[in-house]
Amino acid sequence: MDIDMSEFSDIPVIDCHVHFGTFGPERIKLSKEDLKKHTEFILRVIKEGRPSGMYVTDSGVGLYLKAKCQGLFYAGGFVPWSSITDALPDVDWSSYVDALVETGFDGIGEMGSKPSPRDKHTPLDSEYYEGLWERCESTGFPVLCHVADPEEFWDERLAPEWAKEQGWVYYKGDYPSKEELYKEMENILGRHPNLKVVLCHFYFISADLERADDFLDRYKNANFDITLGIELMYNISRRRDDWRDFFVKHQNRIFFGTDIATWQTLQESVTRIWMIRKFLESDEEFYTPPTADLLLTRYREPFIGLKLPIDTLRKIYAENFRRLWGNKPRIVDLEAAIKRCEENSEDAVVEALRNLP
Repeated sequence: MDIDMSEFSDIPVIDCHVHFGTFGPERIKLSKEDLKKHTEFILRVIKEGRPSGMYVTDSGVGLYLKAKCQGLFYAGGFVPWSSITDALPDVDWSSYVDALVETGFDGIGEMGSKPSPRDKHTPLDSEYYEGLWERCESTGFPVLCHVADPEEFWDERLAPEWAKEQGWVYYKGDYPSKEELYKEMENILGRHPNLKVVLCHFYFISADLERADDFLDRYKNANFDITLGIELMYNISRRRDDWRDFFVKHQNRIFFGTDIATWQTLQESVTRIWMIRKFLESDEEFYTPPTADLLLTRYREPFIGLKLPIDTLRKIYAENFRRLWGNKPRIVDLEAAIKRCEENSEDAVVEALRNLP
């Protein structure tokens, strides 16, 4: 199957969910060679996949990309996931968030509560995070937040083999349930009605259209990105017409994202863009292409595209993102960025920032 990006609408597309290099606290291990290689990779994805902007979710490297390629990249500042809050103990969230803004970050995350054993899990609605939500709400600083995982990952019979191999299964050991994790987020949304939050992977709620509709009706501050999990396209295809109505109704609350990462191949990354755009822009049946990465190869049944109106596409692809994150990325304060990366031991990024023309 050919991956032909020219078949899609010629309108701006901002990818709200891109990973660069290593993950979380491990990001400091990025070498100078890897920084160069991954930067070239991301720029090739942009050339072949045609996004006009990207939100990079892995801290210091996002600052580097913003400074290197003016106007192309937004960057998310680091906040610990629920399982690694010891990476940032005793934090003054007001000062921390303000420093992110002054340095040039455009928002928070990706962060959140991918399920972890209960004894390692700090609830998102706990005292630890409360200052974060308060400061982000009061300053209008947007948050990209991952909550839970597909419900099948709690069921040994239904969990796919690749999820088991990744360790993304929660039927052995003491893990919070999906409903517990949802309750945490609903508590946050209720306490902070002006918080700008985008919930990753469609909030893993694509198996229940009525619940998704009710959730967005109740929490006007919540938004979904359509970053795969492939179950998203599968579930929506099974009730294609009803879900199309949902997308039109909630067109101001849905954000384009891919979960592109520099540990994929170029072809795998471009295929992710193609699959989501095919799903949104056509009404054809199609299957996962052979060029897709393993995480997208779960189903044998075809997906059925939504063929959304062009005005709806404009909002999902870029306008909604710009409304929350701004029409243009913030300017990086190079001195502050270098100091921050030095404090985090991100040596390769420090050197790259110093060598910028």
